[in-house]
Parts: sequence; C-alpha cells; structure tokens
Amino acid sequence: MDSVVDPEIILEELCAEATKRTESALRVLHQVLYEQSQKEPLDFSIVTVGKYSKELGGPSTQTIRNRTGKHFQQLIEAWAAYSGTTRKKPLSVRQKQLLNSNDQHILDSIDDTVIRAVVGSLIAERNKYRDQLNVMKANSNIVIDRTQKASQQQSVVKSKSQLTPLEAEAIRAAISDKFMEKMGWVVMPTGQVKDTDGGEVYLRGYVNVLSKLL
Repeated sequence: MDSVVDPEIILEELCAEATKRTESALRVLHQVLYEQSQKEPLDFSIVTVGKYSKELGGPSTQTIRNRTGKHFQQLIEAWAAYSGTTRKKPLSVRQKQLLNSNDQHILDSIDDTVIRAVVGSLIAERNKYRDQLNVMKANSNIVIDRTQKASQQQSVVKSKSQLTPLEAEAIRAAISDKFMEKMGWVVMPTGQVKDTDGGEVYLRGYVNVLSKLL
C-alpha cells in the first residue's frame, strides 16, 4: 500500500480547487468512503456510495456520475485503490459460485454497473441451467421430439415477452459486434464464440439462442 496515495491527500488537493459548496460535498463523500473502507465486502461502487452519501446530504449517485462529478469519482477511485479494490460492485457469494473465470473476465470489461449486474444475472442463470442439463444427460437418455416446433416457437415468444427493456439491452450488448471486437472474439456461424487463439469461449448455439430472445 506504500505506492498508493493516501485519500486524505487527494481530498485536500480537490478541496483546494473547489467552491465552498463542492468542498462540503467532498468532505461528506470522504466520510462515507471511510466508512465503506471498514466494511466487508468492500463496496466502492457509485450506486452504493451515492446512496449513502445522499442520505448524509452529500452528492447523489447521479451527481457523481455526471460529467461535472469527476472530482467525486476521483476521490472514490482513490479510496478504492487505497483499500486494495476497484469501484466495481462486488459479486454476491451465489454469483461467484455460478461464474467461471471467463465469465468474470466478461463482467470486468463492462463499466456500466446496471448492465454488468443484468449480464451477471443472465450468465448465472445460464450456468445454472447448463449444470442441470449436464446432470440430466448423465442420468438419462434424452429423446428430442422434432415435431414440437410450434411449441418451441411459442416458448421463444413467451421468453421475449418476459424480458424487460434493460435485460434486452444487456443481451444485445453482450452479443454485439462492438463487444466481440473489443474482447477479440469471433462468432462462428454455429453461434459458437472463439478467442483469437481458436479456443472456445462459449458453446455452439450461444449467440443464436440469445439472438432469438431479442
């Protein structure tokens, strides 16, 4: 921690260039961040910090996120680094159990906390059902009835209707060309996702199934 700047120093530097009103808000935020540093798990996400800060008369989540809230973000960043973590919201124990290392890599690349939470939930659900499917495969012979095409289509329609706009946007972002290019991944015609080394990131049908939900 010797190489990390003490948040107290950052606070005073920010206050020296701030108006009286902003200085007051910074000091309230600083107190909230100190209290967060004493809790487990460490949570310096803007959503959480902004909630507690607003309760004490400090800057709200939206105020911190605004373009004019860079000084607030800098103070949060300083406290997170000083505490040995980041501003990203920590996963719950259940989420950690359901996510593998590659899934975690995907979540770490998403800056928006809301979209990251939705994508994390979708990945966790996928992993849960995949585990259940593996158990079924190991204990029974599965016969696929190809005459149930109409029922399958109804199921897809039903799934679409159950998605909220936020969930749909999260899925769209997770399989977008922009996201795949950012991660250095390639989507195969079968819906399989591979990395630059040709390694399988997601099984065949992954992108195709998510696309049907949109």
